[in-house]
Amino acid sequence: MKVDAKILSKFFILLFFLGSLNAAPVFDYTYKFVLKKDERASVQIKEIGYEDKVQNFDFYWTLFDNTNIIVHSKFRKYPRQFVMSLRRNLDWVTQTLIPDYTNPHIDRARLILEFSGYNKGLATFTVYIEDKESRVMVEFLDPRKKPLQNPPKNNQVVPMIDLNKPQVKPLTSWEK
Repeated sequence: MKVDAKILSKFFILLFFLGSLNAAPVFDYTYKFVLKKDERASVQIKEIGYEDKVQNFDFYWTLFDNTNIIVHSKFRKYPRQFVMSLRRNLDWVTQTLIPDYTNPHIDRARLILEFSGYNKGLATFTVYIEDKESRVMVEFLDPRKKPLQNPPKNNQVVPMIDLNKPQVKPLTSWEK
């Protein structure tokens, strides 16, 4: 059985082309945070041309079981809550930094937060920033290296219900 050289070369070109489509993305900024419970980290983002308007992506984690972690974040005054996991493909979330305009793959500026691991009360997060058009300036504010100047305020405290006390007043007499 003979195989034509032209068919074989086309096969290898096709194989190379399909392999190049599966290439890993290139990130402009990457940083690894190691955080204790309720320790807040921040990524300071300045859009080029609007340097006077600084926006922060703030995040912290609150609860971890064997594989899942609860992460709270805030960007542009919009709070979000994620359940991330160490299981495959549940370990990352994305946040758009600059909206997609005409060409989504070129105009995109986004942040990817990856839950990398957990060890002895410390959670490891990796932040990736994708910005092909170089439209943002990024600074990582790590609380372990330099304390935050104005840390985000705690969320409002909701009063706890004391289950040891009665929640309603007992009815002592019938009113007619």
